Amino acid sequence: MSRTVISKPIATRYQPVLVALHWLVALLIIGLLCVGFFVLENMSNSDPKKLDVLVLHMSGGMLVLVLMLVRVIIRRWSARPAAPTTGSSLLDRLASLAHFGLYAIVFLMIISGYITGWLISSAFLPNGPPLPRFATLPSFQVHAVLAVLLVLLIAAHIVGALYHQLVLKDGLLHRMWFGKRIITSAEK
Repeated sequence: MSRTVISKPIATRYQPVLVALHWLVALLIIGLLCVGFFVLENMSNSDPKKLDVLVLHMSGGMLVLVLMLVRVIIRRWSARPAAPTTGSSLLDRLASLAHFGLYAIVFLMIISGYITGWLISSAFLPNGPPLPRFATLPSFQVHAVLAVLLVLLIAAHIVGALYHQLVLKDGLLHRMWFGKRIITSAEK
C-alpha cells in the first residue's frame, strides 16, 4: 500500500498578513526590549510611574502573544516560500535553529513575564505593597536572561538577512515584503 504525500504549495513571497505581522511584531518586540532595558531597569521601584510603565510593558507583551499566535496559525496554513539556502549546510541548519529559537524565546519571555506580573500583582492594588526587588524573583531572572538571548538572536537574524541580501544577492528580503505573490505547486 503506498501513501500519497500532499505537499504544500510554494509561494514567491509570504502572505501579506504574515508580512504585516512580522514587521509589527518585530517593532513591538524591539520596543518592549528597549523599555525593559532602558526605562524599567533604570527606574526606582519607589517611583510611582514605574507601575504605569509596567502596565504598558505587560500589555505590550500580551499584544505580542496574540499577534504571534495569529501569525503561527496563518503561517501553518498558508503557502510560503521554500527555505532559503546559503550553500552551507551548517549555516542553513543554524538559520533554522535561530528561527525556531526566536519563536521559542518570545513565547518563553511572555510566559516568564506573565508569571512575574502575577507574582507582583498585589503591588497594582490601591495602597498595595511596594514593588519587590525584581532580581530576587526566579521568573524575572529567567525573563532577563531570555531578553539577552532574544537580543542576540535578533542581531543574528538581521545579520543573516543582510548576508543573503548583500553578499549572496538572492533577494531574500523581498520575500518578507509586500508585492506580487505567485503560488505554485510544490515539487514532489
